[in-house]
Amino acid sequence: MSDCYIVSLKHTNREHAYITVWRPDDKGYAWPLSWAGKYSEDDVMALRDYYHRGDDTLAVPCELLDALAVPPAKGTVDNDAGPVVLNNRTNWKCILEFALPDSLYPSHPQYPGARRRKG
Repeated sequence: MSDCYIVSLKHTNREHAYITVWRPDDKGYAWPLSWAGKYSEDDVMALRDYYHRGDDTLAVPCELLDALAVPPAKGTVDNDAGPVVLNNRTNWKCILEFALPDSLYPSHPQYPGARRRKG
């Protein structure tokens, strides 16, 4: 079992430069992984309908996001805190491929160039 970041599809919009993650203890959102919470896979799967729905939250192994992370562009995050994960097709493809299995709903992330969903 590994620790996971909780990625927020609900709070990551196509206009955002970075992917939004949950802070520790379910207390807000952030772009820098240094500010993100780490959630145990056991806890995530016990509350899958909260942490790993698929449509608005997705649990992703910390190792994956850490590997995708880069320093933020200067001045885009308070005190230039990082690292961050760029909100782009390549990173979302990796996230969707390596997220924990068995989310409740399909994921449709928004990033620059993503197809707009109707309804």
